[in-house]
Amino acid sequence: MTPESLPDDIEFAFTLKSAADTPVGPYVLAFEGQAIAWDDALGDERPVGNIRGHRIDLVSALQDGLGQDLLLESLTPEIADFAAAVLGDGRCLLPASELAAEECDCLTYIAELWVEPEFRGRGVGTTLLHRLGATIDLVRCLIALKALPLREDHAKVSTEAEIARVKAFYARNGFTQVQGEYMVKDARLCEAIKKRLAGRRPS
Repeated sequence: MTPESLPDDIEFAFTLKSAADTPVGPYVLAFEGQAIAWDDALGDERPVGNIRGHRIDLVSALQDGLGQDLLLESLTPEIADFAAAVLGDGRCLLPASELAAEECDCLTYIAELWVEPEFRGRGVGTTLLHRLGATIDLVRCLIALKALPLREDHAKVSTEAEIARVKAFYARNGFTQVQGEYMVKDARLCEAIKKRLAGRRPS
């Protein structure tokens, strides 16, 4: 499903927030996107999908003398765990695919992406991912996440079928598995970034 075929009754909104009051604030941008639909039973709008996470400017932090390990470990346990599992050699690389491998300038970590069950299969999750690329600068950026179903009851273990469904969704959106449940995507493969790069005039 393409974003153009989404139902007309779903709206999307993104907010960006800098953690300027922290030592890592100049290098970190928190983002959150919502898909909102009208609920006749409630007589009001309600969120039916959500994406949130952080974009981390690795190259600027390095230029200012802040090491990548210290930067990533100071954010959230999720990002620290990802860095330990995937960036164990201290390098953030854009994976080689149809494009050559390159060092990343930034890391965008998606901490959460969910869509209400009755709205799944209608392009909501895919549109949230597309809007992310259109909203924040992802040039030379590695996009990463942990592909596990989100649960309110954290004690309940996800089934293999549920995990396979989530991984299949991300694979359809260009992510590849790298370590355990972690998946990554080279932002150069995002449609929004392809358009930006194609629109640049040669110097």
